[in-house]
Amino acid sequence: MGFWMIGDRNDGAVLDAYPLNGPEGWRYLESHRLASEFPTGVAMKFSPSFPEQRKVYDFVTNTLNIRVVSKHVRRIVLELAPDDVEFLPVTLMDHQGGVASREHFIMNVLARRDVIDLERADVRMGAILKTEIDRVRNLVLKGDLEPGGPKVFRPLHLRVGTMIDETIHAAFSGAGLTGCKFFPANGWNGKRN
Repeated sequence: MGFWMIGDRNDGAVLDAYPLNGPEGWRYLESHRLASEFPTGVAMKFSPSFPEQRKVYDFVTNTLNIRVVSKHVRRIVLELAPDDVEFLPVTLMDHQGGVASREHFIMNVLARRDVIDLERADVRMGAILKTEIDRVRNLVLKGDLEPGGPKVFRPLHLRVGTMIDETIHAAFSGAGLTGCKFFPANGWNGKRN
């Protein structure tokens, strides 16, 4: 059984602010449903710090440790792992305030899974959130992982990362999605591009 880390840093547009009037930013990392309190008509604007980056991909780069994805990603995940995530609709606005996309979503990952071997992995735990990994140099997964379980999830102790199983990886790779790379989770060095 193999797992993959999603890397979504690319040369496209960059988002650097959570939606206004929505849940506080840290709540997007908590693996709780947010749809009932997520406002309608939410927009996220391209970062002024990256004025040359305008392309809109299936995975949109951001500085927020969330996944902003296209309707194509949403379709695949809802077909294969509907209970693992929820999708919060957002309109992407370009640097001048024009609509760049009405077909993107925050992919709020709800599932968590205990897959990291903290004894063998080369990681640094956070100074404030002491049970969360702050830096990864060499990720090592547990050797006795049971088959089944969530297909899209945040690893326990690494809430800023998103892992997918082989089924989702094959579907994403086969769909020719843009703006993403996939790294084998076992041995991952923490880089996202």
